[in-house]
Amino acid sequence: MRAGSGGRRIAVAGRAARPLALGALAALVAFCAVAAQASAAPRRIRLGTQRLSRCGSEPLAYCGKLAVPLDYAVPGGPRIAIYYTWYPATEVPAAEAEGTVLPVEGGPGYPSTGSVQYSAGAGTTGGYRTMYGPLLGRRNLLAIDNRGTGHSGVLNCPALQRFSGPSATAAFQQTVAACAEALNHRWRYPGGAFVQASDLFNTAPAARDMAAIIGALGVGKVDLYGDSYGSFFAQAFAARYPQLVRSVTLDSTYRSIGLDPWYRSSIESMPGAFDAACARAAACAAAEPLGAWARIARLAAGLRATPISGIVPGPRGRREAVTMGVVGLVDLLSDAAEDTQIYRDLDAAARAYLLEGDPAPLLRLYAQRLAVDEAYFGQPVAEYSVALYFASACPDYPQLFDLSAPPAGRAQELAAAEQSLPGSTFAPFTIEEWLAQDENTEAYTGCLDWPRPQIAQPPVPAGGLPLPLSVPVLILGGEFDTWTPPADAPEVLALVGGEARFIELANSTHVVGEGDTLCGSTIVREFVADPGAIQTLDASCAAAVGAIHSVGSYPVTLGAQQPLTAAPGIEAGSGELRLAAAAVVTAGDALARSAALELGSDAGLAGGSVRAARGGRLLTLSSDQLIPGVKVSGTVSLTPAPAPEDGFTARASLSALAPGVGKATLTASWTTSGTNAPAQVSGTVGGHAVAGTVPAP
Repeated sequence: MRAGSGGRRIAVAGRAARPLALGALAALVAFCAVAAQASAAPRRIRLGTQRLSRCGSEPLAYCGKLAVPLDYAVPGGPRIAIYYTWYPATEVPAAEAEGTVLPVEGGPGYPSTGSVQYSAGAGTTGGYRTMYGPLLGRRNLLAIDNRGTGHSGVLNCPALQRFSGPSATAAFQQTVAACAEALNHRWRYPGGAFVQASDLFNTAPAARDMAAIIGALGVGKVDLYGDSYGSFFAQAFAARYPQLVRSVTLDSTYRSIGLDPWYRSSIESMPGAFDAACARAAACAAAEPLGAWARIARLAAGLRATPISGIVPGPRGRREAVTMGVVGLVDLLSDAAEDTQIYRDLDAAARAYLLEGDPAPLLRLYAQRLAVDEAYFGQPVAEYSVALYFASACPDYPQLFDLSAPPAGRAQELAAAEQSLPGSTFAPFTIEEWLAQDENTEAYTGCLDWPRPQIAQPPVPAGGLPLPLSVPVLILGGEFDTWTPPADAPEVLALVGGEARFIELANSTHVVGEGDTLCGSTIVREFVADPGAIQTLDASCAAAVGAIHSVGSYPVTLGAQQPLTAAPGIEAGSGELRLAAAAVVTAGDALARSAALELGSDAGLAGGSVRAARGGRLLTLSSDQLIPGVKVSGTVSLTPAPAPEDGFTARASLSALAPGVGKATLTASWTTSGTNAPAQVSGTVGGHAVAGTVPAP
């Protein structure tokens, strides 16, 4: 269904050097003890029937492979090696650990071992170790690369992995089909016949692989976590192997039985999400009286009539030519499901184009999305396999045509399905426009030429429940996740046989665990610690997640910039107050870009440049122009906010120049998260004192 990033979004983060407090000193001592233990750890261990080799020391990790049949129906046929990484508990011997947590990555196509720990920007880490945190002192962690991903016989079809151009096309369908045919001529059974491997890399055999590894290692029941596709996989695994599962956490999930092949709940949930994201941000709410979705409908009509083009800062920090049409807007709206930057920027960018005739903010956001949200094609295959995505999605997800029919018949069935659908289903877009979105997000047409399945392996056995009576199930979702919207949660709950609970995190997008949100990680930890207490689990943080700091406007002149709200006694003129506000929002824009792209060097929207240092914790602006002609220079640094839910404190020391206004010299501070916390600003403009507030950028 979704090839979402699985939580690997870049977040504004960072830690400044400071004197060690007693708690930090204790943590350092504990870290040194663990590091010493790791250095003294044996190079090889035996776990169950398996011999594992040490493959990491910080944290201590052991890796292994288990050979399994490619086709379980033919045990004597070809075999593939399934790779896994074992992280023993850090505070007790593995044999004395309280259990084993087993997270499963999304996509399908991402390897789980790649998400155990990774850079989350500005010197911080994300991933499953961040999510489980202190639980790993007394619990082991096991990560397994599903067959066809990472180090488990990764599927690589170079033409598909490097595909360029629109993906909702006949050329792309043929490339997908050619990949499947290559898979079907790669392995042979003992008698010489080729294995139809296009049927053998979906959820059911991958679940059997996982069960085999759990059994071989002898770890007993696991606490299973899955995000995005990983949650679909977790449902199938629990249905097939309930005896191996102690608890299940489904993060950003969807039905494994009876899934709507049109995914209509996505478009149905978008108006409320975009309107709320703007209405809850002081700057956007003040600038948008009509409602964000009404503006998006106007933008769709405009782009349908005339696509836009321009030269703007691209995802590599250099200015480049970008073109966007109405299908590009469909992709932007879809990708907002996992990208708060789109919720932050899109409404203001739409107003800049529709009301001021300035397409630059919209084109820049569209180009950024190509790198942040849709960079599937061209990635190293070990990090994401496009071939595996289709090898799983085509046989596992319901299609708009019968996959057992010949390709010509499928196309006719798809056309008939489109004709039977009300034309307003995806309004303000046509059905054709909606179905033209990126195929790694929704594979509406990508499977049209996939080989007819010969080996039927449904994710959940016929007549079975995805989640059995014996297993407590925690379901997490983000309020603004339109890929797996909260409105669909009751459908998943209806499939749960035992104790279950859904928790929605306000103002959050796709995947709230995996270290993505403090609240999500906290809830996961408390649930795993005591699954039986699921109904009394404290989830108060979910409603308190701060609003997105949505942009108020992208003015084309300083005169259109909302001025600083002056403190009592400040008598500066309107131009001076506007320049002070413009300097702060320019710095905020630079931070947002740095958070999204982690660039060492970036170009300003209308000129100038931004450089990042200290892993993104320090930005230096050089004549950065968010507003044409308004040049802002200086530095912005990040330190942890006093309240963790507020993200980070940004402190800026800025100078600004604009025609007709004296030079500004300013300091400002604000938090990157939190509900509408204003930026505090003080300094001078043209020799006059200024002080006041502006909505935090």
